[in-house]
Amino acid sequence: MLDVQKFRRPVVFLANGIGDHIVALPALRALSNIFYGRLSLIVVDEAYTQIFSDIVFESVWFIKTFGVLGTHVMQKIGRELAPFDYEALAEEASGCDLFISLCLWTSPDLERLVKKISPSVSVGFHSRFTYKFSEAVNCFDTLFSVNHFFNPKIKIEDFSNPPSIEQKYLKLVHDLKKNMTKNKLLILHTDTKQRKMWSSDNFLKTIDEFLSVQTDYIVIIVGMCHNLPLESAYHRNRIFDVCGIPLRLSFALLSVADLFLGIDSCLLHVADLFRVRGVGIFGPTKPKKWGFRFAQHKHITSDSIASIASEEVIDALISLC
Repeated sequence: MLDVQKFRRPVVFLANGIGDHIVALPALRALSNIFYGRLSLIVVDEAYTQIFSDIVFESVWFIKTFGVLGTHVMQKIGRELAPFDYEALAEEASGCDLFISLCLWTSPDLERLVKKISPSVSVGFHSRFTYKFSEAVNCFDTLFSVNHFFNPKIKIEDFSNPPSIEQKYLKLVHDLKKNMTKNKLLILHTDTKQRKMWSSDNFLKTIDEFLSVQTDYIVIIVGMCHNLPLESAYHRNRIFDVCGIPLRLSFALLSVADLFLGIDSCLLHVADLFRVRGVGIFGPTKPKKWGFRFAQHKHITSDSIASIASEEVIDALISLC
């Protein structure tokens, strides 16, 4: 076990897709608790403002990338190995004596950053670090395990509360729920990387059949976009498309949801942290690793996501009602 009091300027580095930042929430909360008032964070600015702004850090430094524009910067670092200004970050983090990477990847610029900072101890997922943490069954546990270097008894359940939501969004969704009277709410999320997506026809068939059986439910579709042919939906008057709303408003909707249906995505992880019962549809990725960790759930999986039948998903949804 590493002596927490030995480190005066610990720094955490994190850059990945949106879902990976959600998965890192319990780990970061615990690290902030362990190193209270001393921990600094290197992160993409949108991740901090949308996901981590309620966590206490001594300093927060933002990653500036080269040649990456738009709103999806979080997805352009790491796996796509976009270069970033490691020299500026190294200057900000000068004096760092403990460097912790919560990325499940490495890159030339990340390695240059660590070398330039030259911390006495580094912790990360690869053998290049002084201490390497191991992969657990679920991704939440993998990232949280970094805390066990400092406190072997610390438990993820104590830090797995949902992301914080602004009061304006909470009021909006609670008013919505109140006006729904006796209706229950199913949140649907369909968009992600193409290889992880289920067919739009299957999704539409599933929610139409579900609404035929569960007459007290309505469906709200969240995410960036979708291609469901809603004009042909039998229960179109109970399906509401709000794709494109702010991410944190989608989080707020999940906070009042009764059920979730979606693919391997950031909003599945958010639903999980809100303990919303849910069905996750998985093809190329493994549900034991990337699926629900905390909430009651059903995982529907196949080596070919296209082979998953809507009837199987409908049955799973109904079993959770």
